[in-house]
Amino acid sequence: MALGGIVRGKRTTLRTPTEDDLPAYSRWMADMRVRRVAPVWHQPAMPATWKERLKEQAKEQRAVLWSIEADGRLVGLARARVGGVESPPSAHLQHFIIDPDEWRKGYGWDAALALHRYFFDYLDLKRSGAELRTDNAAALRIAEKLGYVEFGRGHQVHYRDGGYVDESWVLMERTAWDERFGKTEREYVPFGTAR
Repeated sequence: MALGGIVRGKRTTLRTPTEDDLPAYSRWMADMRVRRVAPVWHQPAMPATWKERLKEQAKEQRAVLWSIEADGRLVGLARARVGGVESPPSAHLQHFIIDPDEWRKGYGWDAALALHRYFFDYLDLKRSGAELRTDNAAALRIAEKLGYVEFGRGHQVHYRDGGYVDESWVLMERTAWDERFGKTEREYVPFGTAR
């Protein structure tokens, strides 16, 4: 489960990462635009180091990693902790990065919608959570549109440009997903429901 399978959106596909993706991963982790809006998944490094990181990721039982493609091109990555002993079963989105050269093209929304359909429809999880920097307007818009609500806030968590930025802790319950997307984004009939 450590390397995600195929999850299709309307414009994007979340797929299992390959070694060919690793130079882009490293480039994104070095890009100051990415570092400004989100936590990075490991620091930039040589390709051999990233190969080791991918091997370690494949061993993790609950952390799932996808590469995000659009039009046959790599445009991002998503990494989440899924399932486990939490009650209720949940997902925690750890990294969701779109290549800065591909920002404002709708790939983030499409991939996020597909990913959450996977969480709630396929895995039948009951909630999803994330931490977002409060000046990351795009991530906050996507989270709000999906149905996330803020349940906590870390004050002055991130320092940059001579000042501090808060962090918003957001949560989405399965009921919010069902209310917003249960009729339009289902791939599977809910268990126990007549067809």
